[in-house]
Amino acid sequence: MSVPFMSINHITRTEINIGARAAPLIARVNRRAKRLILKVDAVTGEIHVTAPSKRALPEAIRFAHERIDWITSQLADDLRGKPFQAGMSIPFQGADHVIIHDENLRAAARLDNELFPAIRVGGRAEHLNRRVTDWLKREARKRLTDRADYYCSELGKKRRAIRIRDTKTRWGSCTSDGDMSFCWRLIMAPPEILNYVAAHECAHLIHLDHSPAFWRVVRELGVDARGAARWLGDHGPSLFTYGVVSEK
Repeated sequence: MSVPFMSINHITRTEINIGARAAPLIARVNRRAKRLILKVDAVTGEIHVTAPSKRALPEAIRFAHERIDWITSQLADDLRGKPFQAGMSIPFQGADHVIIHDENLRAAARLDNELFPAIRVGGRAEHLNRRVTDWLKREARKRLTDRADYYCSELGKKRRAIRIRDTKTRWGSCTSDGDMSFCWRLIMAPPEILNYVAAHECAHLIHLDHSPAFWRVVRELGVDARGAARWLGDHGPSLFTYGVVSEK
């Protein structure tokens, strides 16, 4: 059965039936693509298909419909988006904290460890997800700035700006000019993981590559690169689910 779709600027938005529910299907044109490309965002629940030309967009949509079984296998329930809400337990610096919604709290979200590890959040309930996300970003900036400054001092180097972003492909990056970017979700990981990513990017101030000399600098900074890589490989994907509102 065909599904009505809306096309704007070579981007077609429609739906695809996945079992008993409908998932958003987004088809777009990329003239550099050599073939049809199908990707699934397991966090948002969106399916993305790329076509090499506008004329090929209908074919791209059929291509996605023909691969329902594969798409279903990629939409793991444990990787679906989990917006922040009252009573939810989330990791903060590697330890579980319960979100407490306190409408009487006028200040920004804050830690509350009086009875158990918690994050107390004020404001209206419908703004809770954004307020927790904003607070985590601020905490990430403070911690990552502190660690980057420490490792830069150890190396005798100076950094430039630090940017906190919501990236999906990199935990951190460093430009040749010394600008650094970090994913705010690192604040949910154990401190040694965040420390490693900060040290890794600072080491790029000396070697803007991943040569043996670069890894020697990382080791000299006293962080466990292999252990952090294993942790991020095992637990990193789940961090990208927090604060994300999935499509129904």
